[in-house]
Amino acid sequence: MPVGRTDDLVALVCGGDSHPLAPALRGWADSRSWLAFAEAHAAKIRKKARLASSEGELHDLIAELAVAALLVRDRRFSVVYEPHRASGGRGPDLGVTFKTHTPFHVEVTRLRPSGGEEDRTALRLARVLGDKTGQLPPGAANVLAVIVPPDKVGDDLIPAALRRLGRSTGPEADPASPGVPPEAARAYARGRPRLSAALLCSLTPAGQPVEVRLWLNPQARHPLHPEVARYLVRAAAKG
Repeated sequence: MPVGRTDDLVALVCGGDSHPLAPALRGWADSRSWLAFAEAHAAKIRKKARLASSEGELHDLIAELAVAALLVRDRRFSVVYEPHRASGGRGPDLGVTFKTHTPFHVEVTRLRPSGGEEDRTALRLARVLGDKTGQLPPGAANVLAVIVPPDKVGDDLIPAALRRLGRSTGPEADPASPGVPPEAARAYARGRPRLSAALLCSLTPAGQPVEVRLWLNPQARHPLHPEVARYLVRAAAKG
């Protein structure tokens, strides 16, 4: 591990090891390609770390950087953090190019833990799909990376969320399935061709992906490159 560069990065972004982001930065820094990425985008990361006024906002930032760390681990991926923010526009969190010629976008979001005994993870994922899918840009593949609370990722999570979206519109709308607004379901239906894949995983306290599931959208206008799909599953599963 390049200790000097890591210390400099932590000092620049966090101001010191007392910042709650520092342990994750050090955990990812075993990769020289991650250090290069973080150094190139240190100003953006530092600004977001300082503006994070709540624990939730900090965990949102960690989620974005964890997915970036997963990608830059492989030199076939060139990753840009928040590529459209300089122009003032809203866009995906990551702009990625695979093997210098295959671009795709990655939007990262996080499901907040919910209280109570009822497991509402599928409902919350359905809301996220409705909210985020309509925002995905056209013209290239799009991956929605969703960080899920520990022990909530399962093979049936995406299908359950899709069923909730399907029951939220039209005369067959199910009143026993509240919480997915019809407009969100319609937004998902309109934007679904732009969604190439959904990557679901949890994060360890050190910011490493575990419990990974990758869902490929058979209706995608731009399917995810097969090599990218295989990498996401294999690399993320290793943590």
